Amino acid sequence: MATQILIPLKHLDAAKRRMHPQIGAEGRRSIMLAMLAHVAAEAVAAGLGPVALASSEPRAPTIASEHGIGLVDDGGLPWNQGLVHALELLPAAPDAVLFLAGDLPLVTADEIQQLAAAVPTRGVAIGRAHDGGTNALGLRPPDGMVPSFGSPQSARVHAQLAERNGLEVAVVDLPGIALDVDTPADAERARLSA
Repeated sequence: MATQILIPLKHLDAAKRRMHPQIGAEGRRSIMLAMLAHVAAEAVAAGLGPVALASSEPRAPTIASEHGIGLVDDGGLPWNQGLVHALELLPAAPDAVLFLAGDLPLVTADEIQQLAAAVPTRGVAIGRAHDGGTNALGLRPPDGMVPSFGSPQSARVHAQLAERNGLEVAVVDLPGIALDVDTPADAERARLSA
């Protein structure tokens, strides 16, 4: 069966605040939208199954339509609860879900396929960030655990949560998944400009 890819998108007015004051609000929104366009295109190209934004951002319907992907409401909830809410609203339960950060300017369709292939029959695949966080998380079954994005060293936290829930764990280190953009230094590393 297909894997559902969900890309969380929080309100653009709050996008990438850690880049302030070096990059103004309009520049931060522009960078976020450019990264999101790239991630959406690569997710679709991966051919794993449906791709959707999980968002309550007012511009999300237009953004999703522009990129030819679906949209599922996150209920305006915090990141992890919003993903669970969006997952529950899907019209049909997928075999697996892949939560994929929208700020991965170097991710490729091949890396997304590799991450999906690493998801155990009953378990999680953690796409580890360069700082020990989590930039992608594959789950089979999709409701096997509640994600913990945003926790310090969340790759380790996700592994511990999975083990507590009796799930097998695969940690995946891929350069395009590892590089998310939160700071001006990250943007420079990814060669982005506002």
